[in-house]
Amino acid sequence: MNRRALSAAGIAVLFAGIGVLAFSLLNGGSSGNQAEVLAELTEMAEAAPPAAQTTDEATIEPPSPDAEDDFPAIVDSAVKDPDERTTPAAATFEILDVLTHDTSAFTQGLEIFDGRLFESTGLVGQSSIRELDLSTGSVLRSTGVDDVFAEGLTVLGDTALQLTWQDGVAYRYDTETFQRIDTYAYDGEGWGLCHDEDQLVMSNGTPTLQFRDPDTFELRSTVEVTFSGAPVDELNELECVGGTVWANIWKSSLIIEIDPGTGEVLTVLNAATLTPPEVAENASAVLNGIAYDPTDDTFLLTGKLWPAIYRVRIQLAE
Repeated sequence: MNRRALSAAGIAVLFAGIGVLAFSLLNGGSSGNQAEVLAELTEMAEAAPPAAQTTDEATIEPPSPDAEDDFPAIVDSAVKDPDERTTPAAATFEILDVLTHDTSAFTQGLEIFDGRLFESTGLVGQSSIRELDLSTGSVLRSTGVDDVFAEGLTVLGDTALQLTWQDGVAYRYDTETFQRIDTYAYDGEGWGLCHDEDQLVMSNGTPTLQFRDPDTFELRSTVEVTFSGAPVDELNELECVGGTVWANIWKSSLIIEIDPGTGEVLTVLNAATLTPPEVAENASAVLNGIAYDPTDDTFLLTGKLWPAIYRVRIQLAE
């Protein structure tokens, strides 16, 4: 459950000047504080300079290796040398390619592992675990998931772990067959999931990240995510990258990078320009899906029911 915004024609246009979103949160007494946190993060993200633009506003073509004039090379991306940064920092992004995306997919998790792209989709009766073509985004294979609302997904070697929203169970699959090989119970809700070396990182819709054993799924520890001392609520889809955690914030167009040791927000990215016009009026079609590709230091970003997956490179504002 996350949100973003970008029109097909607006992809190549300037990424600055994004209006501050109106946030409507569910958490009663905490909604005021969360709205202030999101407004402040949005303002910070909007202070970043515009990202690179294409010369053709009607189409988006991936850059050729020598097209530095149209797509300036980014030497230091946001995922490199995090210890050298002054945090929190604003970031912008460049769109390098556009893949297709199944418009019936209620995306809950997205992950690249060993050159392969996996996706988890939700909604009761429509949940699935899938493998997508990393070059095109087309569905290669899909397996339905019981009568549950599936959520976040992460891949560990030859197995994949998938959360459920309110059913309190996580499933482990063989990635070659999608045959279920184990089931784990947990308390509370399941939202996002990623894998960082010897631990799983899990979100549950609150400011708290949970760290779990990748073999037993047992809870090891937790950390509260904060920005300027205030908790950041509604943490959703997660991606573990180089010792930090990237997270969508549900019902916003913001993606944040988190220090899992302290819970502090390191980076904020406003992806409001990514929401396709076809789903702009659909309140359910929110930004959700972050997959990091280590082969070229890029991210794949998408949303629920979106017709496209965007390959982007994230750059810290100077």
